[in-house]
Amino acid sequence: MILVAVLAAYIYFRSPTVKGARGEARVTSRLEKSLSPDEYVILNDLTLPTRNGTTQIDHVVVSQFGVFVVETKNMKGWIFGGEKQARWTQTLRRHKSQFQNPLRQNFKHVKTVQELLSLRTADIHNVVAFVGAAEPKTNMPNNVLWSARELADYVRAWRVSIFSRSQVNDFVKTLRQTALESNRTTRTAHVQNLKKQASAKETDKTKCPRCSSSMVERTNKKSGEKFFGCSSFPRCNGTRKHV
Repeated sequence: MILVAVLAAYIYFRSPTVKGARGEARVTSRLEKSLSPDEYVILNDLTLPTRNGTTQIDHVVVSQFGVFVVETKNMKGWIFGGEKQARWTQTLRRHKSQFQNPLRQNFKHVKTVQELLSLRTADIHNVVAFVGAAEPKTNMPNNVLWSARELADYVRAWRVSIFSRSQVNDFVKTLRQTALESNRTTRTAHVQNLKKQASAKETDKTKCPRCSSSMVERTNKKSGEKFFGCSSFPRCNGTRKHV
């Protein structure tokens, strides 16, 4: 029984959900220590309603210097990717796996906040923070950071006031009032909504399974076989069989 309990605990603490929560907690702690509450308001784990369900945002930092929407990644290993690539690659102990470009993943979060607060594109920032032992092995954009400390430094680097204190208070009030209550029911409903969206994307054969762009008919130069390829190629190399 003890062995079973230990194994269950090991599996639980290694789960993506728990790892993600630990990474978010690390970022929250660093932001709270590094950013003055007189200048910044930090909102964590926001679930906001959208036109087709909900979207969950790890962190939003609101200040007179801009609004920062942060996606946290608690990962290890080597990370390969580029700003315009649909999928990035993680190499860990010679094992390679792909994951969605976190900048693209966070883009929906950014647009949701931007529309809710009626912000200009220049006033809101799409930021990704890796907080595990991950190392970049390709050139990365400046808004992809590699520790919670780097994230805090990035936010503090913006020092031109573009909002009044009153506007900041209004933004925070709107986000808090719009966000759904953070509890198990909200999280379960959000996960179910994500699964439903993924299923719909897979069912719609006119859309790319990777980035949801439209598909176009192409021909394999070697075999002559027809297939459907993503219209965003070479940024995205998603394909579907020709049926």
